[in-house]
Amino acid sequence: MELIQIKEFAERYLTAYGCHILEKNPDFLQARLSVEADKDLVHRPFYWMYVEKMGLEPNPTILTFVFEPDKAPEGARAEHLAYGTPRFSQMLRSAQKNGRFIRLYEEPRTQFRSAGNSHGYEPWLAVNYKISSICDRKKDEILHLGIHLRTGDIREQFYEELLNRRWTPKLPAHRHTVSHAFTIPEAVGELEYFLQGYIEHQDLSWADSAMERLEQELEQIHSFYPEEWRMSDELHAEKKQRIREAVWQYHPRVEVEVVNAGLFYMNP
Repeated sequence: MELIQIKEFAERYLTAYGCHILEKNPDFLQARLSVEADKDLVHRPFYWMYVEKMGLEPNPTILTFVFEPDKAPEGARAEHLAYGTPRFSQMLRSAQKNGRFIRLYEEPRTQFRSAGNSHGYEPWLAVNYKISSICDRKKDEILHLGIHLRTGDIREQFYEELLNRRWTPKLPAHRHTVSHAFTIPEAVGELEYFLQGYIEHQDLSWADSAMERLEQELEQIHSFYPEEWRMSDELHAEKKQRIREAVWQYHPRVEVEVVNAGLFYMNP
C-alpha cells in the first residue's frame, strides 16, 4: 500500500470507530481510542474486565502514529504505522471483524417536505465472494454480487453500482423500507446457486493440469519406495504421509469465502 493509502485508512478507521483525533498533520496522527478500538488494538483484557466489573469510568489509550520513522513529534511516544507493522495488521483485522456486514441507505436525491408523504427504498443484498482456485498454485478472484430482495434479480459487479451513490447509516426522514419477498437466508441461497453455475462455466483446464502433476508426483513416490511386502511399518507410514501431502498439495479444489456483505436500500 502507498503511504497516502495508509494515512487515509488510519484516519477512516479511527473516525469510524468513534476515536477522538487529538492532532493531525501530514507526518503523524494522534488519537484517543474509543473503548471498542482500545479493546481491538491494545491488548489489556484484564484492565477492561476490571473496569466493567467495578463500573469504573474507562480511560482509553492515546496512540500517536507516525507515517515516516524520522518525523515523530518531539516529546511524544509514537509508533511507525506502515503496511505489515503489527499495529496496522491489528487495524485490518479489527475492520474486517467489525465491518463484515453493514446496512446503508442511499441519500435522497431531493428533499421531501411533506411529512405525510414517505417514499420507499429498493432493498438489495450485496455479497462479495472470494473464489480461490487451489492446487499447487493458487488464483483468487473477487465476485461482487447483488440480489434484489423483492424481485430476485441478480447482478454481477454490483459493487460498481454502489460507488457513485451517497450513503448514510441512518434512515433519512420521509423514507421507509418495504417488506422483502426473500428472506436473507433465501437470498443467500439464490446467490450460492448462481455462484455454483458461475464456477462450473469457468475454464477448468487448470484443474486437469493439476491432476496430471498429481499423477506424476504419485508415480515418483511409488518408484522411490520398494515393493509393499519389503517395506517396514515405518516406511509404510512414511509413504502414506507423502501421498497425503501430495494429494493435499496438487489435488484441485475451489474454495469460496464471504469477504463481506451488506443490505443496501437504494432509490428507485
